[in-house]
Amino acid sequence: MTRPQSPTDPYAGPQRPSRPAPGDSHRTALVVALIGAAATIVAAVIGLFVQLSGEVEQSGSRPPLGGASPASDTPGVPDDPGAPRTSGPPSASTAPGVSGPSDGAAIAPAAVGVPEEFLGRWQGYAEEVDATRTDHYRVTVELGGGTRREQVGSIHYAMESSDCYGVVTLTAVGGSDQVTLGEDIQSGNCVTNGRITLTLNPGDSMDFAYESTKRDGTRQSVEAGLERVA
Repeated sequence: MTRPQSPTDPYAGPQRPSRPAPGDSHRTALVVALIGAAATIVAAVIGLFVQLSGEVEQSGSRPPLGGASPASDTPGVPDDPGAPRTSGPPSASTAPGVSGPSDGAAIAPAAVGVPEEFLGRWQGYAEEVDATRTDHYRVTVELGGGTRREQVGSIHYAMESSDCYGVVTLTAVGGSDQVTLGEDIQSGNCVTNGRITLTLNPGDSMDFAYESTKRDGTRQSVEAGLERVA
């Protein structure tokens, strides 16, 4: 026997579908947000890695500009492939600012002065011979210290007609026993310029030799033996 169905309540409202609990929807949204954030971070990391890899490849493939080459020790100067490389500090002959013994640099010679044996006052009688006459007069040379091209003493010729006074300049030194002087007469009736050679002898004596050109163009030569007087 079939139970008759109850008639539907015409006044009953439509049935609503069941809703999930509030806690379930919140958890679902949180999971979705976390997955999206993780995907964004992974994409950013991958993009950064690709960018850095490209920069490293470009910097390794292009030559350096204005700096040292990778294998060069000197900034801005590439290595010479044909030159051998050395390690360690530079030697004294190649270090900057240091000249080695074989670099050919000229060494200034020490200043040459009047030898000590010539210092003092020397006096004697000179003989001057020319075509017409022979003159005799006293010569006094006084020498002090000094180097080449410096005034090193004085000269005095005591003649009957005139006294001549001048200064002498060192022009050359021939060892310890000979010097050459340039003469410059500053007063008296004598030839203005001449050359004097003094040569030491054993003991306190030396030879005096003078040469010049007279005003008329003839050669003048004077010789004397001098002794130390002071």
